[in-house]
Amino acid sequence: MTESDYSYPDQPLNGRVDINLALKAAGLGVWQLDIKTNTISWDDQCRQLFGLAEGNSLPYEKAISYIHSDDIAGVEDALGQALNATGNGYYDHTFRTTGADDGILRWVRFRGQIYFDDHGAPHLCAGLAQDVTSEVVARKKSEKSQAQLAAVVESAPAAIGLFVGRDLIVEMPNQAFIDIVGKGPDIVGKPLREVMPELENQTFLQILDDVYTTGIMYQSFGIQVDIVQHGVMTHNFYNITYTPLRDAQGEVYAILDIAIDVTEKIQEQKKIEESRMALLSLFEQSPIAIAMIRKEDLAFTMANPFYGQLVGRSPEELVGKTLLEAMPELAGQGFDTLLRNVTDTGIPFISHEQPVDIMRNGQIETIYVDLTYQSQKELDGTTSGILVIATDVTQQVKTRKSIEEAEAVLRGAVDLADLGTWEIDLKTGALNFSNRLRTWFGFEPHEMITEKRTFECIRAEDHAQIRESITHAIKPGTDGLYNAEYTIEVPRTGKQRIIKAQGKAMFNDQGEAYKVIGSAHDVTQIRKTQLALEEKVQERTEELAAANEELAAINEEYYAINEELSESNSLLVKSNENLQKFAYIASHDLQEPLRKIQAFSDLVIRRHADALGDGASHLLRIQAAGKRMSNLIKDLLSFSRISLHQEEAVPVSLSWVVNTVISDLEIAIQEAGATITVDSLPIIRGDESQLGQLFQNLISNSLKFRRPDQKCEIHITSKITPSVDLPATVIPTRGSSNYYCVEVGDNGVGFSEQYAHRIFEVFQRLHTKEEYEGTGIGLAICERVVANHGGAIAANSQPGEGAVFSIYFPC
Repeated sequence: MTESDYSYPDQPLNGRVDINLALKAAGLGVWQLDIKTNTISWDDQCRQLFGLAEGNSLPYEKAISYIHSDDIAGVEDALGQALNATGNGYYDHTFRTTGADDGILRWVRFRGQIYFDDHGAPHLCAGLAQDVTSEVVARKKSEKSQAQLAAVVESAPAAIGLFVGRDLIVEMPNQAFIDIVGKGPDIVGKPLREVMPELENQTFLQILDDVYTTGIMYQSFGIQVDIVQHGVMTHNFYNITYTPLRDAQGEVYAILDIAIDVTEKIQEQKKIEESRMALLSLFEQSPIAIAMIRKEDLAFTMANPFYGQLVGRSPEELVGKTLLEAMPELAGQGFDTLLRNVTDTGIPFISHEQPVDIMRNGQIETIYVDLTYQSQKELDGTTSGILVIATDVTQQVKTRKSIEEAEAVLRGAVDLADLGTWEIDLKTGALNFSNRLRTWFGFEPHEMITEKRTFECIRAEDHAQIRESITHAIKPGTDGLYNAEYTIEVPRTGKQRIIKAQGKAMFNDQGEAYKVIGSAHDVTQIRKTQLALEEKVQERTEELAAANEELAAINEEYYAINEELSESNSLLVKSNENLQKFAYIASHDLQEPLRKIQAFSDLVIRRHADALGDGASHLLRIQAAGKRMSNLIKDLLSFSRISLHQEEAVPVSLSWVVNTVISDLEIAIQEAGATITVDSLPIIRGDESQLGQLFQNLISNSLKFRRPDQKCEIHITSKITPSVDLPATVIPTRGSSNYYCVEVGDNGVGFSEQYAHRIFEVFQRLHTKEEYEGTGIGLAICERVVANHGGAIAANSQPGEGAVFSIYFPC
């Protein structure tokens, strides 16, 4: 059958050309079923729907075989209903064909009409067929998507509902939404105001109205909503989103409500915040230095008092400031970089005994801390800051370093003294020898040392005294000291050593000894030397016995000599007494004639100067000579007193002595236009009066021998000089390991270095009396004062370059 062979009840199947064109353009096929012959006839379009390559007519049973097996029953049932005389005779059914020749699965819709004869029996069914594969597939996809969406919405943990129109009619609420509303499932189609009247006194109805009016989405996080659920008012917290929905014209027609119950999270946050506040309170009271630093700018947000004490600032001086603003001395020490690394990586920084240079009490000092930087996490896992925990271990570090230094010194001393060290663990019996002691006993570096192996190397006759000494050391109530000397012989070499061993037992709280530690010294050579000395002493003893007889006779001669020396000493004492008397007479009796000579010369000059003529100059020379003689007698008397008499030594401040001398010489200093600088000077034991003469003579000398073309400058300084660093020419009268070196320097005329020793002798002058006044005794007095105080004095100078007098006093 072809497209031109269509037949209908009253006209041929290919009745009109315009109908054929319309069917083809619409993608429709024409078919008919002859019920009497049970044969199906169709056009090419229908044949293609069944995937047949050829043939426009086939039995009904054959056509049924090309229908999908799941759809055959539906096709026959629909046909049976159409053939029922009680029905309207209309057939309309959609099913799948399997593609007889091309294997393509298609969805087809067959529509037709049953025609009955005059007796009411069906004899023909004819109609149209159409390929509806794309529509069915699209519809099924849509149905599937809608079903999936409905399943997702229904199973979503968020409450989802639709508010339609400005009256906010509740539509499509999922079970979570119904549960939150708490009014039962019968809420669909009702206005939100009616469903939840408790919202009247809250802002949400107004917010929804604004969203509907403006078309702008609204979001809120962790907002409290008061809802009556099953008759009970609740106060829960929700994350809410109101999304406006628009129709095809862009007008808002509904609002999609999505609400997530975050009550537990908010309550947890509150608990965390409460815990954080409690923790901050604990931090404030903690005996450990704790601070919190903000991530963005490394600014302090909290610092407890112990942290402030650690860094030398109060918490108020730290909070709100960045790390380097609060503590600028940390710049360049790398702590800001460490903090940044913790915030960037989240990896904590932990350091033990971390050195930190910090400003405390107005000066930089190095402290040591056990330091921890821990990132501070928020609930969402982000880092908001750093927790700083610091423990001051400065004292422990210094103590440990002191111990290490002491141990190093001890090891050095042990090595220097060629000592070996040993240790016995009394609980395990284990022995531990130093390398040197292992070598003496012939043990290998890693050889196990036992008591048996040790005693095998010791001479048998020494075993008893060793065991006795150990027993004494570990016995409770004793001094715990071990002391033994024994001889060892290395089996491999046969070499003998004499060992002097000493040790100390260590006791626990119960008074039980648990360890003995000690040292050992190789005294082999010492004992050999002692033996040789003993033999030598024996020889010398015999020789001395003979010599003693000779000495007895000599002693008798010395006795007589001693008697003569005793008589000479008595005469010397009387001579010294006479010298003191002479000094007194010189200071009084010799001065009196000189004063009269000066007084009468002055009287003659004043009364008879015009009559004397040239004779007046002779009298002036007599006066000058008398004045020099008077000064000479005074200086000799001072020198004599210093040489023969010294007061009891007491502590004397040299600073006070020098300042007193400067005060006494104030007029002379002003006349000379001199500048004197004085450093801090020591306190020594001595005679205050003599020390005053010492510095008065030295300062007077600097004033006297100043240069006329230069301002006089005098400097007095002090330092400590070890005895080994003393100049070779300086020989103090009393020995000491250290000396105070006090130097008096000036920028005067100076003198040649070759006269440095002569200037301290009596009557020694380097200049004529016409150039500079003086008796030549002043520096001799200085030398005598320094000698009386156990020291020495030296001078260094060059002509025109000033002079430096160095005075050395024993410390």
